[in-house]
Amino acid sequence: MRALFTLIGYVSTATLIAIAVGLAYLWQTNLLTNQKMFRIVALVHDIDLDKIAEEENLGEQVAPPEEVSMEDVELFREVKLRDYEVKINALTVGKQEFERTFRDLNEGRKRFDQIASELKDRLEQQKELASEENLAAVVNGLEMMRPAEAKELLLRFMDEPDGKRDAIILMKEMQQSKLAKILLQFKLEGELDQYHEIQQLMLDGFPEGPEIENMLEQIQRTDAGP
Repeated sequence: MRALFTLIGYVSTATLIAIAVGLAYLWQTNLLTNQKMFRIVALVHDIDLDKIAEEENLGEQVAPPEEVSMEDVELFREVKLRDYEVKINALTVGKQEFERTFRDLNEGRKRFDQIASELKDRLEQQKELASEENLAAVVNGLEMMRPAEAKELLLRFMDEPDGKRDAIILMKEMQQSKLAKILLQFKLEGELDQYHEIQQLMLDGFPEGPEIENMLEQIQRTDAGP
């Protein structure tokens, strides 16, 4: 009997050693985790973990909902009211900032339009003055030239695009006595034909006449509407 107990002891010790070696191998190879070890221990102690989990879930479902106190309701209302007030305040501040920015932009645009209008008027005056000064300079140059040379220059003006308009303007600005001397130089047939055309245009009110008629037509179209 003593030999039997001794044999059983050896077998039990060997079994435990084998189990320990096997567990160590599983742990090193990550085949045995803490969760698996916990389930193994639970099985050894005859504990059903799945049943416990089901009972806990059932308990959570059956548990009656917690009643909300009046203090909690009042606190919730105060939080919501405070959040609403913060949003309204932010909206009001944003609206005021937008109105102030829009007002500044509007005033800046008015100042810009005023400056642009003044600059435009000043440029128009300078342009008109420069045109008058340039015209006077050209007329003065023609009057100082010999009549034959002045005639050749007028003929060159007439040959250019819209040059007849420039020639008429120059002739109107010249002194009549000096202009007469220049016109006496128009003797060839081609020169007389060009001068005749100039005279015809002047009788038709050129260049002011066509420009005035064009403006009147534009005014009439504007009054007629689409």
